Amino acid sequence: MDSATTTMTFIVALQASIVLGLLHGISPCGHSWPMLAPFCITTKNMRKCINVWFFFCLGTTVACLVLGVIFGMLGSFIPPSWDIYFGVGTACILVVLGVVVIFKPHWLHFEDEEEEEALKKSLDSTEQALQFTTNKRRFKHGIYWGMFSIGFINMIIPCPTAAVMYTYALVAKSVPVGTTIFLAYALATSLVLLIITYSLGKATLFFKKLGQEKYEVLITRISGVFIAGFGVYMIIVESKPLFQ
Repeated sequence: MDSATTTMTFIVALQASIVLGLLHGISPCGHSWPMLAPFCITTKNMRKCINVWFFFCLGTTVACLVLGVIFGMLGSFIPPSWDIYFGVGTACILVVLGVVVIFKPHWLHFEDEEEEEALKKSLDSTEQALQFTTNKRRFKHGIYWGMFSIGFINMIIPCPTAAVMYTYALVAKSVPVGTTIFLAYALATSLVLLIITYSLGKATLFFKKLGQEKYEVLITRISGVFIAGFGVYMIIVESKPLFQ
């Protein structure tokens, strides 16, 4: 790709990462605000809520930086002669993945039904919420570093909604670019989680409604549209040399 095309693709990828990060923060999946909800509901002051949010998002951000460096470096090993085919191939995967997410959003969730039910019940009682969360997420270095570990691990484990960052970091063949893309996703997610954490510390009724499955499915499908759309854009950009 020429420099102008590369810059335009980077801008689109950056915007897609920010939007997906915002959607990820809003989505009531097991890797987002429901993990923070029990702490926010049971806390006696907002400072503890913010501390829990900070360490969780710090773990997510550190993981994104690590992934950006790794995938940016891996991309540099791809031979230049493979660029067109690799770019088109990964873009096609994004389109397929986006379509799957749109029509089969349930495939993204691997939590056991019993675990999900336990979490929903825990949100109805501050005592149960605290007990459920601390028993399941107890770490020897304390709850804050435990939340850091959870945030880090959740981001390291591959997630379909993060496919845009993985793909573009490889295609860009640049550590700074790959890191920027992942960091934008992490910061967007952190911003939404901060707003939700603060709001959740004040009131919980709205988020009980938001936790309904239909809202999660809707947000997941919206993410799928962005993933597929970016995949189509990449196919158009990456395949141009084939027709010249």
